[in-house]
Amino acid sequence: AIPRRELHPKSKGVLITTISVLRQKKGKFFALAQSELGDVYKVTLQMSKEDKTVVTHMTICLLDTLPIGNGLNISKLALLFVPAEFGDHGLYQFDAIDIEDSAVKFTSEETISAFVKSGDSSEDAFYASSENAAAIVPTFRPTILQNMHKVFTLDSLAPVTSVLVGELAGNEVSPQFYTLCGRGPRSSLRILRHGLSVTELAVSELPGVPGGVFN
Repeated sequence: AIPRRELHPKSKGVLITTISVLRQKKGKFFALAQSELGDVYKVTLQMSKEDKTVVTHMTICLLDTLPIGNGLNISKLALLFVPAEFGDHGLYQFDAIDIEDSAVKFTSEETISAFVKSGDSSEDAFYASSENAAAIVPTFRPTILQNMHKVFTLDSLAPVTSVLVGELAGNEVSPQFYTLCGRGPRSSLRILRHGLSVTELAVSELPGVPGGVFN
């Protein structure tokens, strides 16, 4: 069972839309999974010592809440790139990843214990019930980032829902593009102009008078 938000309907399950696995040293690994609401969970599996293909224990804990992405790309430099489904993409730096002791979590042992106490004769029916999951898992409220921080934003206009072209500034030669972008709380109004903006990053004086310069 997966931890869920406090106001999440009991009759509705938690839908995982994206999952990514990161391999660590000595055969260890963990996975990050994002729900349809943007909540990101860390999934840790414990394998059998005799048979490495058998899972003996699983822990699911809440990591953070991010914009809904089309994927989760984890690098070995402790960076997470989230190509957003709507709006700007984001690059995040992990501040903490070993969060099992302090995060909102639920384990496979707790799930099995709840099934045994329920007295239900059908194991499949118990695990498939959203009401049963809502009754046993811990809940949480979405907050600001706790275990990571954003280090870079990649602008994205997707999806563009409306466009208006016109010279509304009053003092420019070329018309501007006024676009309505994004969806929901991440929607925005953006103005696009012809040409490329130039930022001076460095200045280096030439040692003499240049001659014979051509292109």
